[in-house]
Amino acid sequence: MRRSNGFTLVELMVALAVAGFLVAMAAPSFESAINGSRLSGGVNELASALQLARAEAVRRNRRATLCRSENGSTCAAANGEWSNWIVFVDTDSSGQRDGTETIVKTGTLDSPLHVLPSASIAALTSRISFRGDGVARASDGLALLNGTLAVCVATAAPAQNVHELNIAFGSRTAVRRRDGGGTCSTPEDN
Repeated sequence: MRRSNGFTLVELMVALAVAGFLVAMAAPSFESAINGSRLSGGVNELASALQLARAEAVRRNRRATLCRSENGSTCAAANGEWSNWIVFVDTDSSGQRDGTETIVKTGTLDSPLHVLPSASIAALTSRISFRGDGVARASDGLALLNGTLAVCVATAAPAQNVHELNIAFGSRTAVRRRDGGGTCSTPEDN
């Protein structure tokens, strides 16, 4: 008499139950890892656009601007979230892109990410302009810009659901993470 190889129905059910339990335990960790990766990628993309605007201003010895955009070709007129932006060479120093000014880069962050400016950047009507010396100024045109762009996702997974891109002394940037309590709110100035 030969014995057949394989699993019994009871063994198969136990294996499926164990696999289901392991998947249920791992799902929240995957969500946290995915959102953490989205946040890191988003803030890195925004930081690279900011550094590109500064580098273009220095390289061309003229103003370069990073601004919030709704259509990928002009700056948005009002404050709001920075889900889209453009970097352009601002030859007439107006802070607004006209049809002849060169777009250096465009960027976008999709949902569930949100990009919110602090009050000092919102006062500049959602734009950051670097002069030919590589320094960004505040809305009065004299003081150095000290502001923050916050990239966040409205969830508690990960606990540090806000990554802030701080702009200090007109051009120095740093990224810090903080716990936003699962919500997205307007960041404070530096």
